[in-house]
Amino acid sequence: AGVVTLGVGAADRGMGVETEANRLADRLKLAADDVLVTRRPLTLAFDGEGYGFVRPNGQPTEGLEALAERHALPPGVTLIGLETASPVTIDPDGAQPVAAFGLTKGDQRWRVEFDGLNAVARPVTDEAA
Repeated sequence: AGVVTLGVGAADRGMGVETEANRLADRLKLAADDVLVTRRPLTLAFDGEGYGFVRPNGQPTEGLEALAERHALPPGVTLIGLETASPVTIDPDGAQPVAAFGLTKGDQRWRVEFDGLNAVARPVTDEAA
Protein backbone atom coordinates (compact mmCIF):
# COMPACT_ATOMS: atom_id res chain seq x y z
CA ALA A 1 0.00 0.00 0.00
CA GLY A 2 2.89 2.34 0.74
CA VAL A 3 4.30 1.93 -2.74
CA VAL A 4 0.95 2.63 -4.33
CA THR A 5 0.45 5.71 -2.18
CA LEU A 6 3.88 7.10 -3.06
CA GLY A 7 3.25 6.49 -6.73
CA VAL A 8 0.04 8.51 -6.90
CA GLY A 9 0.63 11.60 -9.00
CA ALA A 10 4.07 10.48 -10.10
CA ALA A 11 2.99 10.25 -13.74
CA ASP A 12 2.29 13.98 -13.87
CA ARG A 13 5.26 15.03 -11.73
CA GLY A 14 7.50 17.45 -13.58
CA MET A 15 4.97 17.98 -16.36
CA GLY A 16 2.77 20.70 -14.89
CA VAL A 17 2.48 24.30 -15.93
CA GLU A 18 4.09 25.51 -12.68
CA THR A 19 7.14 23.32 -13.29
CA GLU A 20 7.40 24.56 -16.87
CA ALA A 21 7.06 28.22 -15.84
CA ASN A 22 9.84 27.82 -13.28
CA ARG A 23 11.99 25.93 -15.81
CA LEU A 24 11.59 28.75 -18.36
CA ALA A 25 12.45 31.38 -15.72
CA ASP A 26 15.55 29.41 -14.67
CA ARG A 27 16.70 28.99 -18.26
CA LEU A 28 16.19 32.68 -19.00
CA LYS A 29 18.37 33.55 -15.98
CA LEU A 30 21.02 31.07 -17.11
CA ALA A 31 20.97 32.57 -20.61
CA ALA A 32 21.30 36.11 -19.21
CA ASP A 33 24.25 35.00 -17.07
CA ASP A 34 25.93 33.46 -20.12
CA VAL A 35 25.45 36.65 -22.12
CA LEU A 36 27.00 38.71 -19.33
CA VAL A 37 30.02 36.41 -19.01
CA THR A 38 30.71 35.69 -22.68
CA ARG A 39 29.54 39.06 -24.06
CA ARG A 40 27.87 37.05 -26.86
CA PRO A 41 24.14 37.51 -27.43
CA LEU A 42 21.61 34.69 -27.27
CA THR A 43 18.23 34.46 -28.92
CA LEU A 44 15.18 32.75 -27.46
CA ALA A 45 12.91 31.39 -30.19
CA PHE A 46 9.56 30.11 -28.97
CA ASP A 47 6.19 28.88 -30.13
CA GLY A 48 3.19 27.25 -28.48
CA GLU A 49 4.93 23.89 -28.21
CA GLY A 50 8.36 24.82 -26.85
CA TYR A 51 11.42 27.01 -27.04
CA GLY A 52 15.13 26.99 -27.68
CA PHE A 53 18.17 29.22 -27.34
CA VAL A 54 20.62 29.88 -30.17
CA ARG A 55 23.24 32.44 -30.98
CA PRO A 56 21.80 35.09 -33.33
CA ASN A 57 23.95 33.75 -36.18
CA GLY A 58 22.17 30.39 -35.80
CA GLN A 59 25.06 28.69 -34.02
CA PRO A 60 24.12 26.33 -31.18
CA THR A 61 24.72 27.25 -27.57
CA GLU A 62 27.76 25.01 -27.14
CA GLY A 63 28.95 24.56 -23.60
CA LEU A 64 25.52 25.35 -22.18
CA GLU A 65 24.08 21.89 -21.57
CA ALA A 66 20.81 23.20 -20.10
CA LEU A 67 20.23 25.43 -23.12
CA ALA A 68 21.70 23.24 -25.85
CA GLU A 69 18.52 21.68 -27.19
CA ARG A 70 15.04 22.93 -27.89
CA HIS A 71 12.76 22.22 -24.95
CA ALA A 72 9.45 20.63 -25.95
CA LEU A 73 6.60 21.37 -23.58
CA PRO A 74 4.67 18.41 -22.20
CA PRO A 75 1.24 17.60 -23.67
CA GLY A 76 -1.38 20.11 -22.63
CA VAL A 77 1.05 22.92 -21.72
CA THR A 78 1.03 25.91 -24.08
CA LEU A 79 3.45 28.86 -24.23
CA ILE A 80 2.54 32.29 -25.60
CA GLY A 81 4.30 35.61 -25.70
CA LEU A 82 2.42 38.32 -23.81
CA GLU A 83 3.05 41.36 -26.00
CA THR A 84 6.33 39.58 -26.80
CA ALA A 85 7.14 38.23 -30.26
CA SER A 86 9.56 35.44 -31.07
CA PRO A 87 12.53 35.64 -31.23
CA VAL A 88 13.73 37.57 -28.18
CA THR A 89 17.41 38.58 -28.25
CA ILE A 90 19.39 38.89 -25.04
CA ASP A 91 22.21 41.25 -26.00
CA PRO A 92 24.99 42.41 -23.64
CA ASP A 93 25.43 45.73 -25.47
CA GLY A 94 21.88 46.54 -26.47
CA ALA A 95 18.74 47.44 -24.65
CA GLN A 96 17.73 44.67 -22.31
CA PRO A 97 14.53 42.96 -23.34
CA VAL A 98 11.42 43.24 -21.29
CA ALA A 99 9.45 40.15 -22.10
CA ALA A 100 6.50 38.34 -20.61
CA PHE A 101 5.32 34.84 -21.36
CA GLY A 102 2.18 32.96 -20.45
CA LEU A 103 2.02 29.23 -19.83
CA THR A 104 -1.28 27.44 -19.54
CA LYS A 105 -2.59 23.97 -18.95
CA GLY A 106 -6.33 23.65 -18.54
CA ASP A 107 -7.37 26.28 -16.03
CA GLN A 108 -3.83 26.70 -14.64
CA ARG A 109 -2.09 29.87 -15.81
CA TRP A 110 1.40 31.11 -15.02
CA ARG A 111 3.28 34.22 -16.12
CA VAL A 112 7.04 34.52 -16.59
CA GLU A 113 8.47 38.03 -16.65
CA PHE A 114 12.00 38.67 -17.90
CA ASP A 115 13.83 41.99 -17.73
CA GLY A 116 17.05 40.91 -19.44
CA LEU A 117 18.77 39.87 -16.21
CA ASN A 118 16.17 38.29 -13.97
CA ALA A 119 13.13 36.15 -14.63
CA VAL A 120 10.25 35.53 -12.26
CA ALA A 121 7.47 32.95 -12.55
CA ARG A 122 4.17 33.53 -10.76
CA PRO A 123 0.67 32.12 -10.93
CA VAL A 124 -2.04 34.15 -12.61
CA THR A 125 -5.19 34.44 -10.56
CA ASP A 126 -8.54 35.80 -11.69
CA GLU A 127 -7.88 38.91 -9.59
CA ALA A 128 -4.54 39.50 -11.35
CA ALA A 129 -5.77 38.75 -14.88
